[in-house]
Amino acid sequence: MIFRDLGLFLWPHPRYAQEVLKKIAPLAWFGLILLSLVTIATTAFALFLVLTPDGKDLEGCLKTTMFQVDLCPKKQSYVKIGQISPFLKNAIIVSEDAAFWDHHGIDWVELQNSFETNLKKGRMARGGSTITQQLAKNVYLSADKSLVRKFREAIIALRLERLYKKEFILEKYLNVVEFAPGIYGVKAASQHYFQVPPNELNIGQSAWLAFLLPNPEKYSVSFKKKKLTPFAQRQMRTIVDRLHRFKRISDDQRLSGYHQIANLFGSGTGDIPIDLTLENSPEWDGEPPIDDQPTAPPPNDETSEDEQ
Repeated sequence: MIFRDLGLFLWPHPRYAQEVLKKIAPLAWFGLILLSLVTIATTAFALFLVLTPDGKDLEGCLKTTMFQVDLCPKKQSYVKIGQISPFLKNAIIVSEDAAFWDHHGIDWVELQNSFETNLKKGRMARGGSTITQQLAKNVYLSADKSLVRKFREAIIALRLERLYKKEFILEKYLNVVEFAPGIYGVKAASQHYFQVPPNELNIGQSAWLAFLLPNPEKYSVSFKKKKLTPFAQRQMRTIVDRLHRFKRISDDQRLSGYHQIANLFGSGTGDIPIDLTLENSPEWDGEPPIDDQPTAPPPNDETSEDEQ
């Protein structure tokens, strides 16, 4: 009726106007419905962004969502970035997020590689989260693997990168990440595994802690048995190799790292071939070996290879 009356009022030929309006009325209703859907979607997305944490509270004290960890610089469990062994900092970067110093929260190249690997295998065989994304997940989100959670994780990571320096992000990550069930942060981990403060961790010990991160509960079986599995030794030696490749350690330090790994936990495991087939290891869950992951330019930090 509205369109018909409008045609009678505006058009000098009412009958013709009515015919035209009859034809365009469905399109008009479709446009109205489409506009309504766009408005609803835009409002929902805006609300989604508002309800997603902005990360501004990370400078103070808070309790994390995932594991209920007290992340607070005033706590004795907290350790400043300058009090953490450069070996550990670099070992975690080269194994978890080689492009950490260069990306802005999301490593698009690694994300594409992960997508292709998962698509090929038909399952989530490889993760593509940066250290910043892992921090966002640990502090603000849950372990849920839904696309909504991954999207929120990415948004938070981008916000954190805009708000804070890389050193700050790395410090928070190292104070909240899980190294064993109930063991969170490098201070607790270095005491749990080696009874030393974080600044005294050597190359072999740092490689062990970095090795644990993808699956602390599963990979810590060597600590429980007080003997490194072949899988653990291979992965740890590869982390040492990457430290050397990125010029984080010298030739002599590389050999020292091998020796420290071979005798970790006092087991005296000796040298296990680096080309061990991972598929034969019960620990291996399809994640590409560290040496098969994409390599980035040497981390753009100022840590000297001679620092202890």
